[in-house]
Amino acid sequence: MTEKTYPLYLHKKHEERGARFGVFGEWEVPLYYTSILEEHEQVRKRAGLFDISHMGEFVVTGKGAESYLDFLLPRNIKKLPLGKALYSPLLNERGGFVDDIIVYKVSSERFWIIVNAGNVAKDFAWFKTNLSGDVLLTNESDNKGLLAIQGPLALQVVNQLYPSLKLSQLSNYGFIEIEGGMIARTGYTGEDGFEIMIDKSELNHLWDRCFQNPDLKPIGFGARDTLRLEAAMLLYGHDMNEEVNPLEAGIGWTLDFTKTEFVARDILLKIKEQGITRKLIGFEMMDRGIPRQGYPILKSGKKTGEVTSGGVSPTLQKNIGLGYVPIESSAINEEIEILVRDRPQKAKIIPIPFYHRKKSE
Repeated sequence: MTEKTYPLYLHKKHEERGARFGVFGEWEVPLYYTSILEEHEQVRKRAGLFDISHMGEFVVTGKGAESYLDFLLPRNIKKLPLGKALYSPLLNERGGFVDDIIVYKVSSERFWIIVNAGNVAKDFAWFKTNLSGDVLLTNESDNKGLLAIQGPLALQVVNQLYPSLKLSQLSNYGFIEIEGGMIARTGYTGEDGFEIMIDKSELNHLWDRCFQNPDLKPIGFGARDTLRLEAAMLLYGHDMNEEVNPLEAGIGWTLDFTKTEFVARDILLKIKEQGITRKLIGFEMMDRGIPRQGYPILKSGKKTGEVTSGGVSPTLQKNIGLGYVPIESSAINEEIEILVRDRPQKAKIIPIPFYHRKKSE
């Protein structure tokens, strides 16, 4: 490990299961236990367990908590029902992404917020800078941990863990509080799934209990990336950053312009009215090259954009990617080229997400 690389809380548990490790941001993480391909298929067909205990957790409380978050975020927090969560951009004054987060409404005076691991300090500072009134902001990231159970059999697994909670009644993005945290029907794979937040002191015990179900296997960050790419779920630092806005990133639905105020509302409304000049597109390779972040996107031999995420799709058995191109070059079925190791490789723009979970699952 480098000086600035830290192991996950369950590092010894991953070692016991034969994990091969790699670096993700400032974290040393399990990349895979058996193979990325095998673990990807495990999640698509059965169920997989992810250690995401490096993620950040904040608590926002106080009489003004709801109004505070309703201004800071572009989603309508006041209309969010109790016991429901929502996905939201966290925006800077220019409308760019500070991060993308999930907000959980316990009550109008109490909210949980899950943020990306690499952005914990930055996000906390941004929330704190915009703090107002009697709102209290607490960083619980050192105290809380997260495990994600994803796949068609995820409900079966969590029902065995918590048989008294009737989790089958929990709708998508619904959550229920448990001792030390909560269980939410959320995920980052395109499959049905649950994320369990508990005290870090209980993580080891929960990890062991999970594997009482033989259909569950541990899944590394390699498959986590291929799964989220197939589902076209954005990754901060790749598909979005502080210079990209939600309209360009294809998630303009997260901007509630019926609200009279939120951070960067006027700027984003103007961009919407004038029209964006670039957008995030999905593409599949027609040639055999594998696209990677940073590879140039070409049109008529000239660079027109850049790949933000790319790789092999185990489910579709194709090479796929995401990237930004000018709006005039973003039509579905438009042919482009990806410069793979200095060799132009043919590709075609296709609709995203690349993968859709079957409703029967």
